[in-house]
Amino acid sequence: MEKLKCCQCLENVRRKGQRYCLKCHAANMRYWRILHPMTLLQQQKSNCRSYAHVYLKRGKLQKQSCNQCGSIDSEMHHSDYQKPLFVTWLCRSCHLSLHRGTTSN
Repeated sequence: MEKLKCCQCLENVRRKGQRYCLKCHAANMRYWRILHPMTLLQQQKSNCRSYAHVYLKRGKLQKQSCNQCGSIDSEMHHSDYQKPLFVTWLCRSCHLSLHRGTTSN
């Protein structure tokens, strides 16, 4: 099986399905972020998610099952980005249903 090559530097791509190697991808993202700065709301959301993720990694925030269907494969949902540690645990389908305004059951 032939290894996939980076479109920019022709080095090996680290994972299947990616166009760029990690080094070129990082350089492209740095450039993209200069051209597309985040709004204040996007910065607030990013900071909130990052803060909660650090607490999860350190074990100070415990992952729980989905609050709606009980699935163990759950993710964090923030209803208020001013409170990063106040999260609701939802599986992916329940989380998407919540944002669409529909119910999964």
